[in-house]
Parts: sequence; structure tokens; C-alpha cells
Amino acid sequence: MLNEKLAQLRSDAGMTQEQLAEKMYVSRELVSKWEHGSRKPDINAIRRLAALYGLELKYLLEDENDLILELEGCLPASGAVSADELPGMLDLFLKTLSARDRGVFVRRYYYLETPSDIAGAFDIKENYTRTLLARTRKKFTKYLKEAVR
Repeated sequence: MLNEKLAQLRSDAGMTQEQLAEKMYVSRELVSKWEHGSRKPDINAIRRLAALYGLELKYLLEDENDLILELEGCLPASGAVSADELPGMLDLFLKTLSARDRGVFVRRYYYLETPSDIAGAFDIKENYTRTLLARTRKKFTKYLKEAVR
């Protein structure tokens, strides 16, 4: 689990939670929540943690591999969209969604929340959350295909 990896990496580096928090520009309380699993770091924090520990991002995201696979399926053939273009295209796509659908998508793929947690936050059923995410990924795939024509 990511929380266990983070605690072990910090310990192996000989850092306290306070020291890690200072390096990450977050509170010690947030580091504690990451390590106890009550909160997950967002993708930018995971990138910074990987860089801090000299690790590849995929090492920290191994437990989140399903998320990566979910989004990889949205991308058109390799090279059709550059890594530099993708964030802007994603931003434009998100603006086409309703506030709820955008919130569900962002909580899943930016904040790495589980469908169960997202369902609770939006007062919807977990199965509906999964369906909504699948539909939104399908819309994103279509959006990207049309954008690269």
C-alpha cells in the first residue's frame, strides 16, 4: 500500500514527519495522514516524493496501477497527442463536463480517491460512480480522437 511505502521511505531516509513536511512544503499532519492511509497525496505530491527519494514514479504508483490503465485506454494511438498537449486538452475537456461529473473525474484521477470515497462525497451509489467514470472516460476518448483530427 502507498501509505506503508511512504512511511518506510521516510524512515529509511532518516527523516521525521516534520522534516519531510518541510521538504514537501506541507504540514506534518498531512504527512501523517498520508502515512496512516486516511488521505492520499495527489499526483503532484507523488511526483515530488518520487523525485525526493530518487525513485521512478511508477514505483510509488504500483498500487494505483488500475488508475493508470483506466486512463491509458483513453489515449489515441501513440504520438497522436504529445505529453505537452495533453494537459491543455484535458483542461478543455473537463470544462465540457457538469460540475458533478468533473468533480468525480478529478477526485478519481487527480486525488486518487476510491469509487467508494467518491460516492460518499457526492451522495451517489458506488456502482453509479463506477458507471459515471466509465462514461466519462469514453467521452474523453472521443474528445481526444476528435481533437487530433
